[in-house]
Amino acid sequence: MTLDFEALVGPHLKEMYRLALAIVGPDDAADVTQDALVAAWRGVGGLRDEARARFWLHRIVINRARDVIRERSRRPRWIRVVDPEAVAGASRPDSSAEVGERDRLDRAFETLTPDQRAILALHYTLDLSIPQVAAALSIREGTAKSRVHSAIERLRAAMPDEVSP
Repeated sequence: MTLDFEALVGPHLKEMYRLALAIVGPDDAADVTQDALVAAWRGVGGLRDEARARFWLHRIVINRARDVIRERSRRPRWIRVVDPEAVAGASRPDSSAEVGERDRLDRAFETLTPDQRAILALHYTLDLSIPQVAAALSIREGTAKSRVHSAIERLRAAMPDEVSP
């Protein structure tokens, strides 16, 4: 069986990147996507059903994202700060509340396991239904539904309502 790799992967490339972006964030998404493409190229001979290529590629992206998350946990966390001189004189509204909320969400998301990040990204970022998420991860629908629920609960627990002073 001869596969046209570009024809197989091309329609899913943007979705692969969006999945990586949702799981690992903007700093590592391109690298995860590239690593996934290399892994797919090397493993394309093992793909038995071209109709399942989309979910096969999702699994590869998720596995590469797991590797990045594990590696990331071993290094310090850096927070980007906009150069104040670059915005000096510019009339921009104060976005500190938005930045604070985004940081709060990012920190809560970091408390999730790679599998929890992946299942939320598949369901909410790629807008896959529970049956599609189950197919992508090769698990039962009930298991997928339960894992989505557990991941949301963990995310909520990591983001307690702020207490007013």
